[in-house]
Amino acid sequence: MKHSGPAPGSPCPGGSQPAAHAAGAAAIPSAPAATGRVELYTQRTMVNWLSPLQLPFTAMRVAVAMAVGTFADQRMVQAALTTLNPNPPIPVPADEGGGVWVDYLADTGDGWDASYSMALCVSHAVTLREPGVTLPRAKVLLLGGDQVYPTPAHDGYRTRFVDPFRAAFPAPVESAGPAYDDQPIKLPDAPWMVATPGNHDWYDGLRGFARLFCSGKPVGGWETRQRTGYYALQLPGGWWIWGLDLQLESEIDRPQREYFQKMVTELQPGDLVVLCAPEPSWIDEMERVRRGERRAVPSIETKTPRFRSLSEIEGMLGDRLALVLAGNAHHYAHYVPSAGTAGPHRITCGGGGAFLHGTHQLPDPPRPIVVGAAKQAYALQSVYPEKETSRQLRNRAWQLPARNLSFCALVAILYLLFDWIVQSASLAVAPGPGQRGFVQWLAGLEVTFGNIGAVYGELFRVMAHSPASVVYAAAIVATCAALSTRNVRRGVGLACLVGALHGLLHLALAIALLWLITRFNLHGFGADNPPPILFFLIEAMVLGGAAGGLLFGVWMVLGNALWRLHPEEVFSSQRIADYKCFLRMRFEGGQLTIYPLKLERVCRRWKLGEGVRQVTKVRSTWRVRAQPGASGPRFVPADGEVSPPEAVQMIEEKAVIIRRQGAA
Repeated sequence: MKHSGPAPGSPCPGGSQPAAHAAGAAAIPSAPAATGRVELYTQRTMVNWLSPLQLPFTAMRVAVAMAVGTFADQRMVQAALTTLNPNPPIPVPADEGGGVWVDYLADTGDGWDASYSMALCVSHAVTLREPGVTLPRAKVLLLGGDQVYPTPAHDGYRTRFVDPFRAAFPAPVESAGPAYDDQPIKLPDAPWMVATPGNHDWYDGLRGFARLFCSGKPVGGWETRQRTGYYALQLPGGWWIWGLDLQLESEIDRPQREYFQKMVTELQPGDLVVLCAPEPSWIDEMERVRRGERRAVPSIETKTPRFRSLSEIEGMLGDRLALVLAGNAHHYAHYVPSAGTAGPHRITCGGGGAFLHGTHQLPDPPRPIVVGAAKQAYALQSVYPEKETSRQLRNRAWQLPARNLSFCALVAILYLLFDWIVQSASLAVAPGPGQRGFVQWLAGLEVTFGNIGAVYGELFRVMAHSPASVVYAAAIVATCAALSTRNVRRGVGLACLVGALHGLLHLALAIALLWLITRFNLHGFGADNPPPILFFLIEAMVLGGAAGGLLFGVWMVLGNALWRLHPEEVFSSQRIADYKCFLRMRFEGGQLTIYPLKLERVCRRWKLGEGVRQVTKVRSTWRVRAQPGASGPRFVPADGEVSPPEAVQMIEEKAVIIRRQGAA
């Protein structure tokens, strides 16, 4: 956190004034020294995943991260450093009640409104109206992965993660300035922040993650304690929390395996462990088993590397494993062991700030999975948002033209390029002084259903003489086919065929819009007075963007409803900021009590908090001065908005209670 020095032009403390100034000191009073601390906050909007600039950038960063994870695994570097600086388990002291409060929050660093709303929730006590209880602020904040979106590049961690969290729970402002900028300020009994890296944290090879969470520097009022991407917390009452680093299809590395093998020897009889994994890989395993049961020929499909690694750690623990937590999927889902079956509770809780993921396609009932030698059967106890709500939100994806103008503009440009290539090819097919290009031919053809066959017949004739148009059309079809096969493991051929049909529909729509525009202009301007090219471009961009975006949105909805395709895009395209969730847990004695909490609507309008004044604001970046003693949030809900901690409610009717065997 930046601290301000003396204000420009203010007298130097303890120093002497020049003689010229001293002579006029009685007539010209000196400016008072500025007090407080200057702080910088950037309020970023949510990531536009379909942005024409974001799509290739993210694809490039993913490719680089996969290469880094393969050839330069940062976990090995961390392991080498901890050889000289051991990574022991971190003991968490008990509170006055003999237990400890712990929060779990995952997938945080996206837009300001959602991320800051959730940061306020985990940095304050929460009063629940229904049970009528107050849950105090937690001693430990567990971050479940993906602390930054889309990548850590370009100050990603600062603007999308650090700024919201240090604004929600800032370090104290002292009367006397620190000796140097960024000097850590210790809080008495400061809460801790411990993080598990997700795939987006890996996109720079864990370098930004290591600087932020593994160097001992505070984040606002939170202290960081871990030294690597994996850790072990020792809680009072015989409870442990283990955090795993298993992202980017990585097998568990040898130093991490040996670390947890050593931690197993630290466990005492009766101890129980909570695992924090980067993603709910058990969902993939349940779906893999389901696919195998439906095949007439036995499948050779194997476990994913992440579930194989997770099950290896679970096998070490056996019946000492009480709970497995994960983020990555941006919703809440609670799987409980079926009656008569041993196994840990499994909870996905990735509602920390990123766009919402649907719950309507979660395995229900799930297939049993095998961990070690044990077969575990589960039931889906609770989800948030509810499955019917998830379907309703999914169906809103058809509104893409109103939600994503930049993507619709890209679709319109692609339509224009295709029309341009076809028109240019048609002039080459019929050269001569009396030539009529494809556009002129369309202008003379009446728009009726009977003429549709003639239009596309002429299109095929022109494309038969134009390799460029064929290559362009094939690229569009191939791109749509590849998009449909994302996250598809069974029925890839069908998904590819459906996607190819989607691409063909876009090409057909491009020609249909060209036909409509040329006929409209012919009647509006006359055959001898064609419209200006600028007018034609405006028509093509507006109609192409609206119709093409509508087609894309409707097709995503249909593809998801009929063939379970586009589970990611149908929600990421909407950038739904609401329906957030986190866990507040109480470890005490032989009992773990979990309060699954939801925030149905995030705050969207803010004003400066008490003791803070604006210095300047440029676009979405604020420079503010916090006065000495100002310890509250730097931004608070504006008039008419509800404070996020006050709007929190329970997801499940009752708290989830996990007891050690023999505990009362």
